[in-house]
Amino acid sequence: MTAITAPLGSHIAGSVRRQAALVAGFGLAVPLAAGALGVGLLSGSRRRGLNFFASTWPQALLATNGIRFTVVGAQNLTAQRPAVFLYNHRNRVDPFIAAALVRDNWIKIAKKELARDPIIGTLLKLNDGVFLDREDTAAAVETLHEVEERAKEGLSILIAPEGTALETTGVGPFKKGAFRIAMAAGIPIVPIVIRNAEIIAARDSMEINPGTVDVAVLPPIPVDDWTLDTLADRIAEVRQLYLDTLADWPTEA
Repeated sequence: MTAITAPLGSHIAGSVRRQAALVAGFGLAVPLAAGALGVGLLSGSRRRGLNFFASTWPQALLATNGIRFTVVGAQNLTAQRPAVFLYNHRNRVDPFIAAALVRDNWIKIAKKELARDPIIGTLLKLNDGVFLDREDTAAAVETLHEVEERAKEGLSILIAPEGTALETTGVGPFKKGAFRIAMAAGIPIVPIVIRNAEIIAARDSMEINPGTVDVAVLPPIPVDDWTLDTLADRIAEVRQLYLDTLADWPTEA
C-alpha cells in the first residue's frame, strides 16, 4: 500500500506547491501595480508607471514559478524599437515569457475572449492592451488601425501570429494581422522562437511546472519593401524561419 500511496501523496503535494506558487506570482501584481502607480505619479508619466509594471511583474511571475529561459540572440530585442514581436504560442505561459523579454514600451494584442478574464484581461487593459474580435471583420480592422497608431507613437506590439495557442510542438498557420500592422506602421518584425514551452504547461492548463525554456530571438526583419500583392509569400518566409530555427537550433542569432 505504501508503494502506491507515497507517489500519489507526492504528486498531490507537488500540485499544491505549484498552485501556491502560481497564486503567489499573480499576487505580486498587486504591490507591483501600486509601485507602478507611484512611479507614474512621481514622474508625471503614466507610461513610465506602466513600463515599471510591464518590466517587473512578468519576470517576478516566472521566477516565483521556477521558470527560467535561455536566450539566443538577446541583442535583437533592442536592436530596433518599436517593432512587432511575434512569438509562437503553445500555452498560457508563452505571453509572459515574451513580455519578460521585451520588457518595456509594449502593448499586447489578444483575442477578444481574454477581455472577460478577471485577471489576465484586467492586467492587459491596465497596460493598454488591445483585444481583437476575429469574427467581426469591420471591428478587427478598426482595432488594427488603433494598434497602428500606438506603434507610430513608439510602442512595440506583442502578438502571437498563429492567433491562439496550439497543441503541437510545430508551427501553425500565421494570420495576416501582425504583418499588416508592421507594414502600416513602418516598423520591423522580430521573431521570438520558443522551443519547448510544453514542458512548462499544457495548452489550456493554468498549472505551471518549473523548468527551463529555450528562446531564440531572430534579427529584425524590415518590411519597407513589402506589398500586399506579395504579403502571403512574405508571411510564409517568416513562418519558415520558425520551422528552420526549431529544426536546427542556433548557437547565436
